[in-house]
Amino acid sequence: MNKNYEFALTAVLNDIGMDRADAHQINIEKQDGLYYVSFRTDWQKYEAYVDAVSFQVLGLNFMPAGEVCMNEIDYIVASVVA
Repeated sequence: MNKNYEFALTAVLNDIGMDRADAHQINIEKQDGLYYVSFRTDWQKYEAYVDAVSFQVLGLNFMPAGEVCMNEIDYIVASVVA
């Protein structure tokens, strides 16, 4: 994997506090000054945008992955209770 792609992946993993060994099906693409990073764990699917210059995580989304095919889910509602 390209060294800068590894930096982008590492930035996302550090942001969520995850070990590299837990990430599977890693996909990284670069376009318009951003890296799009996606990967799965045993339970979640993650998608993130990382600035190609600073390697700062600009956006992060995650959703359940497991046995459920994510293409069949129309939407996910999340709420945060403080």
